[in-house]
Amino acid sequence: MWNPLVIENQSINHLDLELLLNKKIPAIIIRNFYSKEQCKFIIKKIEKAKKTHFQKTKLEHIGPFLMSHITQKNEYFEKAKKTQKQFEQIFTKVENPSSKVFAMFKKAFPTFSISLAKQSQESFSPYIIRIHKKGKAIPIHKDNIKYEGKEFCISNIDSQLSCVIHLQESEVGGKVIIYENQWKRSDEKFREIDFGYSPKVVSSNYCKLKSVNKGDLVIINPNHFHEVTKIQGNTSRITLGMFLGVYHKDQKIVAWA
Repeated sequence: MWNPLVIENQSINHLDLELLLNKKIPAIIIRNFYSKEQCKFIIKKIEKAKKTHFQKTKLEHIGPFLMSHITQKNEYFEKAKKTQKQFEQIFTKVENPSSKVFAMFKKAFPTFSISLAKQSQESFSPYIIRIHKKGKAIPIHKDNIKYEGKEFCISNIDSQLSCVIHLQESEVGGKVIIYENQWKRSDEKFREIDFGYSPKVVSSNYCKLKSVNKGDLVIINPNHFHEVTKIQGNTSRITLGMFLGVYHKDQKIVAWA
């Protein structure tokens, strides 16, 4: 069985992450990365914050997403700058997610440096907050900066991880499905015009993360095809996501969204 590794004590080690990168497990779930009370506080702040609609869909977000700005470098970095103030307001009385994630990874990789990614003097966005409303689903896709972000310096990383904090779950739907299939260049023939890939790109071997709770952090290898099922409840699904790029030889980790 291909099942996630569930960790109750908010502590990971490098062997856990090797299992993830080597396809042995689909995900690592860190329980109670933020407490229920902290999530409630953060959600109230998010509700008051200015949001952007993504391509007129049932998705709102706070913060730019690099993959939607591949040909708009300057616009991306400008938005990243502007959003920083919003993020500071949202996490005024709660430890910000970058600090928490960096501290956890530093324990797993004590000899590695960990920082926000930079290009020249410009800082990448540290994370993105997504609000998925009723009726929204995310189709089968992968995230691979080495292939899709060649214009950016972080495309030379060795490995990529996705970290998603679940701040609010919907009553029904919004579950993550991770397929055993990893993306390869020949899969591009299955790419859809708007976003994502045809179901033909994946096999029937997958893991559905059914037990993710409010406050949990989910770490996956985003080169595995994955999707989010349609949100069917009235409560929006709200997540905060960031990517980590690992340079094994240089012993450093950088973050971006």
